[in-house]
Amino acid sequence: MSFLSRLLCIVLLVLVCAAPAYARVHAGVTVDDRVYIPLRGVFEEIGCSVSWDGDIQAVAIVNGELRIGLKVGAREVTISGSIVTTENPPLMRNGRVYVPLRFCAETLGAVVDWDSAAREAVVSYEGKNITVTTAHESSGSPGDAGNTGNTGGKSGIKHYTQKIDGTTANVIEIAPGAAVPTVVLAQDRVGGTEELAAMASRSGAKVAINGTFFEAYDGVPEPWGTLIKNGQVVHVGSVGTTVGFTASGQVKMSPVEINIQGGKDGSYSWPGNWYAYGFNRTPTGNSVYIYTPERGARLGFKSGINVVVSGGKVTKITRGENSDIPGDGYVINLSGSEEYLADRFSVGDTVQYRVNLNAGDGSDWSDVITAVGAGPRLVTDGMTSVNSAGEGFTSEKILTMAGARSAIGVKQDGTIMLVTVPGATIERLAGIMKGLGAHNAMNLDGGASSGLWYNGKHITRPGRQLSNALVFK
Repeated sequence: MSFLSRLLCIVLLVLVCAAPAYARVHAGVTVDDRVYIPLRGVFEEIGCSVSWDGDIQAVAIVNGELRIGLKVGAREVTISGSIVTTENPPLMRNGRVYVPLRFCAETLGAVVDWDSAAREAVVSYEGKNITVTTAHESSGSPGDAGNTGNTGGKSGIKHYTQKIDGTTANVIEIAPGAAVPTVVLAQDRVGGTEELAAMASRSGAKVAINGTFFEAYDGVPEPWGTLIKNGQVVHVGSVGTTVGFTASGQVKMSPVEINIQGGKDGSYSWPGNWYAYGFNRTPTGNSVYIYTPERGARLGFKSGINVVVSGGKVTKITRGENSDIPGDGYVINLSGSEEYLADRFSVGDTVQYRVNLNAGDGSDWSDVITAVGAGPRLVTDGMTSVNSAGEGFTSEKILTMAGARSAIGVKQDGTIMLVTVPGATIERLAGIMKGLGAHNAMNLDGGASSGLWYNGKHITRPGRQLSNALVFK
């Protein structure tokens, strides 16, 4: 935490500690379902001196030697001569200055309870309560918009921050049916990289979060986890947990084993049967991979034997070529000891393959059209359930170390939660997701990959370009 952030926390903590323990009620407002609280009434109640300069529309809040300066419509806040920037500026309504609920709640680490029926927020801090009842305004000027406390936006998507066990989490909640999830590949291919904001913008996303792990340091930046895009498996992972979405909006979460069976002339039996390890991954050693148009126009390497399939028929069999990938087909690459399978193919053969998804929890994944594999699992049926080693993870970054994290969870009512935190172990991340109300949750890629994008801007900016993203449109 920076010096200015610590100073702001100290200032507001001192102010709140002067507040009476009994509850008082103040009239706030909401603009586009975003809650604002009256600055003068609330701060004067907790023992501050508040003065107003109408000529420049500025407010000074004074407590002893500490002075906070705010200006209507401005995001810059002056604290004893130093300037910090807030995300949402104060606004004025009917001669009163209001500040977003988040301005108090996030900096203090207070608990905010929102009663949507009563349109009432209660900010609680160490036994002290300040209650704000709100009237709704249908719209505000662009400079008026503030962040939600625990309120839902008209779109069914909301952003808020909440401190859990000392860690501040950025949270996006997506109500059931409010947005459709899909996977976006960097540069529209497996093996590229791109800014999260660029992937979100060009796909028309409302919300985006980084997806599965990928090779970020050496070699081709290919994903490591399972990816399903538009109902097609485009990459297969072998460890962790996968989150899947059906066309009806159902969310599933489980380890998933993917089995690929190949056949000829409609038969999957010998002598025409074949198999593959996965999709769109650069081969190393002995392997059989299928390369679809999601790989790009060409394979990107020259090794092994390539069986080129277009329109369901084998059109070419080559060795050591960077083959073109047909737009209406795929290329089967046979490498190392698996090259013997080439004897089962001839030009003109009709070939096909089928993909079987076997969920570890026994659920049916045949209707999943979007999926991202990462992990480990964090929460299962409302209880923390971390077993990183049991899910096949060996890296200390997952097993023991703390770092920036991204997670996805789902509440019992189907609300999807996308969360980023600045630094946590996997075990702590599990506690945070449980504390936020997740019924089921799992870890996504993290570290420098951790990123969250909403409403045209970063909530959490990744430290590097990404291989893939999970977006909601």
